[in-house]
Amino acid sequence: MPTLTPVPSNGETMPIFPLIDPDGRQSTLADAQDGRPAVVLFMRASNCPICVAHGRTMLRMQAAGEFGDARTIFVTPGDAKDATEARRRLGDGTEGVYASGDHHEDIGLGRFLAIQHSGTFVLDEHGRVLDAVTSTLPTGAFSPDRARKALAS
Repeated sequence: MPTLTPVPSNGETMPIFPLIDPDGRQSTLADAQDGRPAVVLFMRASNCPICVAHGRTMLRMQAAGEFGDARTIFVTPGDAKDATEARRRLGDGTEGVYASGDHHEDIGLGRFLAIQHSGTFVLDEHGRVLDAVTSTLPTGAFSPDRARKALAS
């Protein structure tokens, strides 16, 4: 039986793993944060309508100033093609969209009965977890109130 990686707890630093942008360039979550706090949505799939709805809510909250100077970052499983699809669904021109290959598992977001777990992590500027919301079903993978509260602390 495979060992499952636990979801990082509050105060822990997110693990380092490669991200791929829609143009195929590799980076890391720390690169994407660019020294700023971040609200990071790990999507179930690039075409998950609930994940896309969460992402659009995050973008509206960011535009309204509810996230302060925090970045919004979106990570879908897969490759550059999946990152491109996620960006298209979130809105062409959306910045901070990446694919993780199969590295969702590196932060404890594995699969259960072929369903990819998803979640939202609020990170400080050093990549430490301020809050994490994860779920097997994407409906429970984002809480606007928890994101606001974590960024305000």
